[in-house]
Parts: sequence; structure tokens; C-alpha cells
Amino acid sequence: MLEEVESKDLMMEETNPGVPAPKPYTPQQFPLFSVRNIIIVVVLLILALAWKMKGMLIAATVNGAPISRFELNDALTQRYGNPTLDGIINEKLIIGAVRQKGITVSQDEINKKVKEIEGRLNGSISLKDALAAQGMTEDSFRHQVEVQLSIDKLFDKDASVSSEEVNQYIASNSASFENATDPAQLKKDVTDILRQQKINDLFQTWFENIKKDAKIQKFI
Repeated sequence: MLEEVESKDLMMEETNPGVPAPKPYTPQQFPLFSVRNIIIVVVLLILALAWKMKGMLIAATVNGAPISRFELNDALTQRYGNPTLDGIINEKLIIGAVRQKGITVSQDEINKKVKEIEGRLNGSISLKDALAAQGMTEDSFRHQVEVQLSIDKLFDKDASVSSEEVNQYIASNSASFENATDPAQLKKDVTDILRQQKINDLFQTWFENIKKDAKIQKFI
């Protein structure tokens, strides 16, 4: 190989007298992948990634002093961790037990219920603002609606309300309905109240049993 290079150099000198032949290429002439350059590139990438993800590491700064995400999460866990975790555990128990019985809730059913709840606001406040006032997101609200509809379906047959029960309730609470002008709507509202009461009673007994039998481990 060296002989070929040398012969080419001689040919160049012969064809171009006075012009020195180019030196053969050596990797040292172009140190594109030197250790120093690689280190610089890696450092720049780390800095760019850290800047892009700073919100995942730093929650805030106070006069230049950082408050880390870990510090924030630790404080939130200490203050709200157990109640929040219990709520999530309960929801998973309910949804899991209900689905084992073949009961599901469709998105159309959730949408219908959300519209119904939104209608009760009578335009005085938007559903979004009402949820924000309670510190809830639309997704968490829809999940709660799903849980409630699942419970309603589970006890639907056992929570039927007779007309006698409705009439007796109205008679026993007549003072509360003095301003009622629509008897049919009044009976419907009372039926819903009594039905929900029965569902709540049935649910409490049922939920205590499934939670007692559940295997729950907490790590906070």
C-alpha cells in the first residue's frame, strides 16, 4: 500500500514539476471524534435536556433557592396522601367488583349524566368553573360519574320505589313541598330521593364486605 502511495507521489511530481505531492490522509489531521469533542457534545446534550425537563425536577424557586419536585411531592403526600390513596383504592375496588358482575358504563351514558348535571346548574355557572372551584378536573369528574353509574346499575333492581312509599314521604314532609306546583315532577323528584337513599344503604353494606375481603397493601 505504501509503495502505491509513493508511486502516485512520484507520478504527481513528474507530471507537475515544482508542485509538492499531497500528504497522505491520516486520522490525526481531522480529529472529529476526539475525546474532547465527544465530552463537549455530551455536556451540551445534558444541559439541553436538563433545561427542557427542569419542570420535572424543580417546582419553583424562591429568591434563587429551588424547591424540588421531590420536596413538593413529599409535602403533598404528607398532607393529602392517605385520604387521596384511600379514595383511589375504594374506586378500584368498586369498579373491579362491578365489572366482575358484567356491569359496564358506556361513554354515552357518562355524557348523558354529565349533561344532566350541567343542566341543574341552570346557567348560573359553567360546569368547568364549578369543577375548578372544587379542585376537580373534567377527567376526574367523569370518572366519579362512571363510579356512581356503576353503583346505580348494580343496585337498580333492589332499589325500586313504590308509589305508596312516595305518597307516604310526601305526606310526612308536606311542609317541605308547600311551594311545589307540579305534582308529577314532585313525585318524580321524591322517587329519585328515595331510590338514592336505598342505593346508598345497599352500597354501604356491600362495600364493607368487599373491602373486608380485599387484599390491600399501602406503602406510604
